[in-house]
Amino acid sequence: MDLSALVPELEKRLGLDSGFFDKLIEGESDWALIIKTHALIEAAVSDLLATSLDRKDLNAIFSSLELSNKRTGKMAFVSALGLLDEDCRRFISALSELRNRLVHNVKNVHFDFHEYVKQLDAQQFRQFVKNFNTLSYEVDEGLLNLFRHDPIQGVWYGAMSVLGRIYLRLEECS
Repeated sequence: MDLSALVPELEKRLGLDSGFFDKLIEGESDWALIIKTHALIEAAVSDLLATSLDRKDLNAIFSSLELSNKRTGKMAFVSALGLLDEDCRRFISALSELRNRLVHNVKNVHFDFHEYVKQLDAQQFRQFVKNFNTLSYEVDEGLLNLFRHDPIQGVWYGAMSVLGRIYLRLEECS
């Protein structure tokens, strides 16, 4: 299944211009890529929750919940309802953690993914790859090199996979 083909359908469903997600990798800063990707995933998860419960009227309530709180947020509901698999939930949680670090200090508008990855030790880097990889079950040298040399592309592909899978679940629930 070509998950990338599903992202424009999700954008349309959420009321966004077609190509919104694709444009994030083309001309946005690393900071904006994280913030906007998080906002897109958050909106998609809110829609998924409301749709899965056949209660579109709850979308506004779900939208106001914190995304990654595993006890009381959207991800608590997603997990309890079995709506997304573990690698999608792990990606969303890691994205939320990174987004929170970036958004709460204005100096972080200059965030540079390459510099960030360079500062990770070997164990932190492997965890980073594990958290943001949603494309492969195996973490081989090719995948490590992608995240080492082009972490933006690696995270963008991971997000594309998550968004495509959210759309598939939305279609199943509709």
